[in-house]
Amino acid sequence: MISIAVRSIRGAIARFSPPASFPYSPLADANSRSEPPSPGGSGSGSQSKSKSILARLLALLFFLLPSFVQRRLRPNDFKHRRIYPTSWLDGLRGVASLIVFFCHFTETHAAWFTARAYGIPDENDNVASSPLQLPFVRVIYSGRPMVHIFFVISGFVLSLKSLKQARKRDYDGLHRTLSSSVFRRGFRLFLPTTASTFIIMVMIRLGWTGSPLPTLWEQLVDWKNAVWRITFSWQWDITQILPYDVHLWTIPIEFSNSLLLFIVLTGLSRMKTYLRLASVLAIMVYCLKCGHWAAFEFLGGMGLAEIGLIQEARRERVTSAIQDKEASDMEASVAPDATSTLMATLLFKAFLVGNLIFALFVAGWPNQKADVTPGMSPLWHNTMEPFFTMGGDLVSFPWYALGAMQIVVALQQIKMLQNIFVTPLAQYLADISYALYLVHGPVLDVFSH
Repeated sequence: MISIAVRSIRGAIARFSPPASFPYSPLADANSRSEPPSPGGSGSGSQSKSKSILARLLALLFFLLPSFVQRRLRPNDFKHRRIYPTSWLDGLRGVASLIVFFCHFTETHAAWFTARAYGIPDENDNVASSPLQLPFVRVIYSGRPMVHIFFVISGFVLSLKSLKQARKRDYDGLHRTLSSSVFRRGFRLFLPTTASTFIIMVMIRLGWTGSPLPTLWEQLVDWKNAVWRITFSWQWDITQILPYDVHLWTIPIEFSNSLLLFIVLTGLSRMKTYLRLASVLAIMVYCLKCGHWAAFEFLGGMGLAEIGLIQEARRERVTSAIQDKEASDMEASVAPDATSTLMATLLFKAFLVGNLIFALFVAGWPNQKADVTPGMSPLWHNTMEPFFTMGGDLVSFPWYALGAMQIVVALQQIKMLQNIFVTPLAQYLADISYALYLVHGPVLDVFSH
């Protein structure tokens, strides 16, 4: 996020510099004979000044445009953006951040709209149901399941490099990677949140939002205590109501489960690939059975990263084998298996699509009355323990965790679906995803205030 800000400032400085198209008129030589001003001289100077102001205004407006729009308008001014094999994960995180913003906006200004599903009456008013409350459609403003997708993505991304090194038996490199990750993780998560909450505190003192404390010193002490609570990660995945910005409840959970992920990576790094994958799956089931949904999601991301590396290695072996064979031998040996392989692939893709549909349905879980909502009611009544006994919002968490895994694995295996998340818009949202998550709450509060 800091590097993005630096690039933006650098671009602003470049764009606000005087345009080269305007000629520079040096002062007349002191020894030259002074000439009376021509009748149109002052008008020409005013016109030139007006053009300069207009150019700077246009530069400012251009600077305020999203980067993907800037690239479209001036493609020659930007380097071509490289798309990596995991860029779709960044795009998915960016889109999920935008959905979280939509969720908090609607929950603040139209809580009746998001609280219940289509056709579930509210005894407190007579407002008719909206088609936007239907299953699948609700996903566009269902921010709660998006948090679970964040955690699966984090587990995937944070473990990918370490898993590559473990598969190569590069244990020195693995140790350096994990050491660096552990050291930097806290700074990456807590420095931006410290800055954002400080800005919120300033806005409170200015009267833009919230209720200020009697003195500045009391406000500073209160802010310091709030920052301490954000960094207090020993409750693992217990949700907290944090002061200054309630939406930061995910940050301590992100930190604690990142460290858990690094511990698991260290402990399983010397295992054979399939034994390591089986161990991760066993730990995932154990965590979910113990009620630790976030650990399940982080380790699930690690498992998906491992599966992706296994498939990549298999494709490389197949490609190498094909290149080593003669064309005639290849036709004779591979052709009989082609039909069965194609059918198995199609059945697997159909299974993944079915899982994706189920996950998108679960993502529309209403905030209220899920126990009587058609389609959701059977899931609610069959929620695994200990989540069902915990009650409240936690009843939906194991379903969200399962749905997040289903969404990410479907996108991982069906390459066509990844195209949605490598578009310029999705990649732009990826660039600003963490910043958007941090600032959307205070911005909504200011406008509401």
